[in-house]
Amino acid sequence: MTPIYTDSCLAFQIEGQDIKGRIIRLDKVLNDVLNNHNYTDDVKQQLGEAMALSAMLGSMMKFDGILTLQLKSDGRIQTLVSDFSTDGNGSGVVRGYCGTGENEKPILGDGQLMITIDQGQYMDRYQGIVKLNSNSLKESAEEYFQTSEQLPTHLILSCEKADNGRWCAAAIMIQHLARNTTEEALDDSQRQDHWNTACILLSSIKKSELLDQSLSLQDLLLRLYHESGVRVFTTTEMNVGCRCSEKKLRTVLASFSPQELQDCAEDGMITMTCEFCMTDHKFELKKLIN
Repeated sequence: MTPIYTDSCLAFQIEGQDIKGRIIRLDKVLNDVLNNHNYTDDVKQQLGEAMALSAMLGSMMKFDGILTLQLKSDGRIQTLVSDFSTDGNGSGVVRGYCGTGENEKPILGDGQLMITIDQGQYMDRYQGIVKLNSNSLKESAEEYFQTSEQLPTHLILSCEKADNGRWCAAAIMIQHLARNTTEEALDDSQRQDHWNTACILLSSIKKSELLDQSLSLQDLLLRLYHESGVRVFTTTEMNVGCRCSEKKLRTVLASFSPQELQDCAEDGMITMTCEFCMTDHKFELKKLIN
């Protein structure tokens, strides 16, 4: 497999163990999104971690669909939304935005994390909700897997700005799956030892390594799990884009009464701005009412 450095998610498994994982690093995709917004650096850092997490989780979908990560809190970040949508070609689109409040508050406060998976009309829509644990996206995500999926999960998130002003975000996680043929000959204590060792090794990774764009994702995995061996699988490429469109916004405006449309208009025009890409969509009031 060609070495992968950025804007991709790589699935892997530790050899001979029921432990699978994913690793992702975002560069261009992340910077294209962050450059559209005038957030402070600490807000951008949180959004970058959320984008890495939502893209990594979204790459796990078995069918085309949309995974949305939404965070609500009473901290400075009141709302954070990041989603990943498949494009039908084995890759996907990542986007995100934040709604912020008073600057004197902590970056995250009490709240909740919601993860929604929508894989089309032939699959049930799923939503899991957990408390914003210790004001930490990482710990809340681990709690989500433990309570909603009953999967022991260990996760590391990081997002930082380099000296040249460019941002990089990365995430890696491992999960201990239900017993299958891989470890059927082992007893529970041996399986637990494997999991404990894998978690300790994962915790040893330095964030500088995780964000080092000169280090391929494959080489990073080999550094971590070379003793047991690691097998890599599918790669999901990440792209930047937005699903906003005039057609969708016209559908929204069609639900407004004529008076509500007039209240929204200025100089005979209604302007709707996409929170994700900050694109202004303009509509003539008279065409909407007639």
